Amino acid sequence: MNLSEYSGYLNFLTKNFMFSTVIILVSFTLGWILYNHVILRKICLKDALFEKDNLAAWIEFIGAFIFPTLYLAAKALEGSASANLMIDLAICTGYVIAYIFIFTVLRMLSGTIVRYICPEDKDGKVCFNNEIYTQKNIASALFSVALSTIFVSIIRFLDIMPDYIIVSVLRMSVVTIFTLIAFIGYTVVLRRKTSLFKEIFIDNNIAAGVSFLGFMFAVQTILDNLIELQKEFNFFELIAYSSMGLVLFGILSVLFKWLFTKVIRVDVWHEVYEQDNVGAAIGQVALYIGIANVIVHFIK
Repeated sequence: MNLSEYSGYLNFLTKNFMFSTVIILVSFTLGWILYNHVILRKICLKDALFEKDNLAAWIEFIGAFIFPTLYLAAKALEGSASANLMIDLAICTGYVIAYIFIFTVLRMLSGTIVRYICPEDKDGKVCFNNEIYTQKNIASALFSVALSTIFVSIIRFLDIMPDYIIVSVLRMSVVTIFTLIAFIGYTVVLRRKTSLFKEIFIDNNIAAGVSFLGFMFAVQTILDNLIELQKEFNFFELIAYSSMGLVLFGILSVLFKWLFTKVIRVDVWHEVYEQDNVGAAIGQVALYIGIANVIVHFIK
């Protein structure tokens, strides 16, 4: 390789590094402004993280701000398509601004919905900021991270280019609908003996929060991969595969938990929701994610 080739390669790396850095800075800065002034409002994040040593605040900060912000910035970088660097930068900046604004709106809406459908705790109506930053409710922080994971999974398929926006909206609708179905199914199963919102917001059951986060992550793994694996978009085919994937996920989850219970003679439900056993919840998460990956590879 001669000097001119080295120079061209170095120039390419430099431009790409600067390009990526700008997009990440825009995403992080905009995300921070909205997170600090719109979502947290009067909460002092610095005091919560460093003065009060609030673990719930750290979980919320990392899982519901840093991860979504950086992940959405990475997805925005995938939107680059023009040979002109400045046009490319403008397109990617447009993507990341749209992603961050939509993410913030969804987070605000989710907080409002949770406030109205949850039972009241000792402080009255449930408020995410109060639960996480005042009561140091780790389960609530995990629930917030689970919602952020869902929102990122939905937003990642948004394409603001006119030629692709309809397809992207249909993909987002599939993820939204089947996530809601999975969420309702999860809560209905729990309602035989307890309530998800009671475990999370009233009892501060960390094991329940871990289990729910793992379940939703597994659901998003299945739905996202089904969309990615579809070479040519077909809405009805995607609905069919998503239905089969989630049904298979539910059957295998129940089957393996039943087998596990019979083999080791331990009631996993009792351990997670009565004993608040975080270790048992982590085991459940491993089962959910393992089954989700098996389904994805089977469909491949």
